[in-house]
Amino acid sequence: MTGGHQYITQSADGKLLIHVPRNERVEQPIRITIERRPDEPLEEHRDIEIRVDESAEARIILNDHIKEADGQTHTIQNLQIVAGENSQLEVYEVEETYSGHLRESSIVVDQQAYSRVTLLSLTLQAGKTVNHTVAHLNGQGAEVTLLGGVLADGTQRVENHTLIDHAVPECTSNELYKYVLDENAVGVFEGRILVQKDAQKSISQETNANLVSTKTARMFTQPALEIYADDVKCNHGATVGQLDEQALFYMQQRGIPYDEARMLLKFAFIGEVIDRLPLESFAERLRHLIEKRICGELPSCGDCKLCK
Repeated sequence: MTGGHQYITQSADGKLLIHVPRNERVEQPIRITIERRPDEPLEEHRDIEIRVDESAEARIILNDHIKEADGQTHTIQNLQIVAGENSQLEVYEVEETYSGHLRESSIVVDQQAYSRVTLLSLTLQAGKTVNHTVAHLNGQGAEVTLLGGVLADGTQRVENHTLIDHAVPECTSNELYKYVLDENAVGVFEGRILVQKDAQKSISQETNANLVSTKTARMFTQPALEIYADDVKCNHGATVGQLDEQALFYMQQRGIPYDEARMLLKFAFIGEVIDRLPLESFAERLRHLIEKRICGELPSCGDCKLCK
């Protein structure tokens, strides 16, 4: 793991702690790049705790970059996030692994009053990934935004299971997950919003939109609302569709080759997730990585303008 400065410590048992003290504002993003050396074991257990105290602000970028190894690699990650009262935290997780990697991730978020947390989970390359994310809104006025983006092809499988728990009044949650699936890839989204009986005036929006660009790719989606309060504004929805043939035809009529038109439509689809990121400089970098990823699905980019 790299990217440390005064906010990062590591315990004797290997647990990584990122701690931002009360009233402190971290100007530059804290970056953690996780790589595997050739001599390391094929299985890794990883524990990370992020603690942002009262009225503190931070942005954290976690890049999981596991290269191909001799044998299947396996990562088990436990990430615990604690956001103090009035704090602001953005956590961006980017997975760039390979087809032989199994990644199991558990994220638990505990938010106090009037805290604001944005959490991005972006899967660019993977083998099999299973993400479990739970956000507990434990303080009045807390707000959480969960964003997810998945690009999968080959025989890759990416699962996202989320739970947002509105435990107290006047909390807000926004959730957007978008998948682009190609070839024989499989996607799974299971999102649950729980509004407890005392959580009056809760506001929640959950959206899962999926682009399945081949007949052999599969998407399984199950958004759910469980509401026990009567003064709330909550809605959810899911869509599964293919590339718009009319849009493809329109683009070809204006001189854009078919393969490039497909790539542009995929990029525009997944780009909605990136457009919602508060950190624009990082969002621009992600757009570049997504362009490269989509171009890489073709044997040759030819005259494609995206990678130039």
